[in-house]
This record gives sequence, C-alpha cells and structure tokens, in this order.
Amino acid sequence: MPALETRAAPGVLPRRCDHGVIVRTLATCVCGSDLHTLHGPGAAEGMVLGHELTGVVVETGRDVERVRVGDVCSVPFNVACGRCANCRAGRTGHCLRTNPARPGATYGMGEGFGGWAGMQAEYALVPYADFNLHVFADPDLARERLLDVAMIGDILPTGYHAARSAGVGPGSTVYVAGAGPVGLASAVACRMLGAAVIVGDLNAERLAHARAAGFAAADLASGELPEIVAETAGVPYVDAGIDCVGVSDATVAAAGADGRTPAAAALNDIIGVVRHGGAISVAGVYPAGAPGARPPLGVWLGGIWSKAITLSSGATPVRRYQEELAAAVLLGGVGIADAVRATAVPLAQAADAYAQAMAGAGCKFVLVP
Repeated sequence: MPALETRAAPGVLPRRCDHGVIVRTLATCVCGSDLHTLHGPGAAEGMVLGHELTGVVVETGRDVERVRVGDVCSVPFNVACGRCANCRAGRTGHCLRTNPARPGATYGMGEGFGGWAGMQAEYALVPYADFNLHVFADPDLARERLLDVAMIGDILPTGYHAARSAGVGPGSTVYVAGAGPVGLASAVACRMLGAAVIVGDLNAERLAHARAAGFAAADLASGELPEIVAETAGVPYVDAGIDCVGVSDATVAAAGADGRTPAAAALNDIIGVVRHGGAISVAGVYPAGAPGARPPLGVWLGGIWSKAITLSSGATPVRRYQEELAAAVLLGGVGIADAVRATAVPLAQAADAYAQAMAGAGCKFVLVP
C-alpha cells in the first residue's frame, strides 16, 4: 500500500507528499514506453511499472484543497508540480521540480525519470494532486465509459498533441506512421480536427483494423510510399506527418557505430511525403542516451531543411488537454477505446499482456484489478 511519505525502493526516491493523494485503481494501461522501460538500463527488479491511471481517491494529504475522497479521476503520465516556470507555461512534460536528474518526470520509469512508483498496481500515489488530477464531473458516466476514459491519461492526449503540433486542421491531409495504438489515437485526433488521414504500417492485421476504423491504410510492403499516398490523396504528398513509431535502444544498437543503417526509417519516410513548408510531429519515443551522446539514428536532416519542414517533438503536456478531451469522449461521443482496440485484462494477468504487446499485438491492454 503506498503512503504519502515514500521510502526508498527499486526505482523510487524517498519523499514526503502532503500535497498528494492515494488513488485506488479502476483501470491502468500497458504502453509501448513500458516495454522500453522493462528492457532498458534503468529497470530494477521490484519496480512497479506503468504511468496511465484512472481511479478513485481514497486518501488526501493535508495540503490538498480541491480534490476530495471519492472523486473519480484521470492521472496524466507527467509528474508535474504546477508551480515551476515550465508548468506555468503549460510544459508539464518538462517540470523543473519533480525530477532531480533533469526536467520532466514520469511514473514507473525509475530514478532517471524522477523516481516515482508506477501505476500498474491496486493503489498509487499521485503528488501535487490539486494540479495533476482531472476529476470527472460525472463519476458514474466515467465508470460506465471506463475503457474510453482510461485513454485520457496518455494515449489520446499524445495523439491530440501530435496533431495540434503539426498544425492539423479542417481539410488537412495527414500521414500517420504506425497503426498501433498511438498511431490510431493520432489518427482519431486528426479526424476530430477535420483532417483526412492515411495510416501506414507493415502489419496486415493492424492495417485491416485501421481500415475498419474508417482510415485510409498504406501497406508499406506493397510499394513506394509517395505512390501509395498519391492513390489516396491524388498527389504524392501530404500537409503533415506524425511519427508514431520512434526508435528503441535496440534499434539504435543495430544501426552500428557509423549509422549507415537508418534507424529512423519511419521518420525518413514521413520527410519524403510531407510537402514543402509542411510539418512533422514526433509522437514516438527516441532514446536520448547519455549526456553528450549522439546516437546514430540516420535521420534525413537535409530533407527537413531543404523542404522547410517544421518539426516538433517531446513529451506530451497531458494536463493541458484533459478537460477538452474528457468532454469530447464523454459528451461528444468520441469512441477512442474502439479505435485503439482497448482490451480489458485482469491486473493479475499483466505479464501475459506484456508478452502479447511485445509480440506485436495491435490492441491497447487495459489492466483492471
């Protein structure tokens, strides 16, 4: 059982959080970032993973004023103080106070990400609760639409932030690289903003679901991407691209020291089909490496420069978008759970969900105690 005063544990730093609350889990998700963490250098036996949580407040610290016991809430994956310069500017993904190692903190990713316990558990600690928690105005409706609201802590805001950062709007054409859960959430967000969306992948099952969800699908095994885009859009280019693939540490290692094998193949494909003066948003994770390190990613920077493409990236400031996305889901009827194939799994079977996710399953696993 977590407490408002944490003790040192695997991946957890000791702190006292009178500004925090304890939340009983209703739903917590498995994310691709959890797979990176599990196989990354910061993983330690005994760590609690996970950074996506919907739950019920069962205890509040003495400094908490807005949040009440019994509130049903969504927790953003960013651990943010709400008080520093970055948080006040809305850059909660790069809070200056919640991680002694560097700006920005995330639950369940070890000491390098702030040393906060993860959320794939029956209960979790949420610090700075008055700022961090989105409290649902209609708790019964939130419980009824649990698989949908479970996406408001990470995946839907991530897709929405990527779309907004790429300037997506009514009449835009967008290419989304990756038909996994993040790619489909980005496609949903682009459609919410009025765009026509093409989703690309090599996985036939994922592409079939993207088509069933109402998106144009680009089978990257069937030919060159510009030609595939032209068949759908009428021209071999799009206004914006979203990279939902990213690069893992293992892919970087496979690229070799000289970087001759491009690790960032999806991003380079996007650069090739985004029009001159267009925009790209990178929602997929790229490893930072050690300070001063220069991983051999093989990104086509010349294409970005010569085509005057605007590039945006970085951790999504989830708290910025939760009110409007909660309204879109609960009042506007956005079926994000169906779009990403949200699949409920008992928390006790989380290891099986991880194994399926690592094997390439195209669904979003939601762990339910």
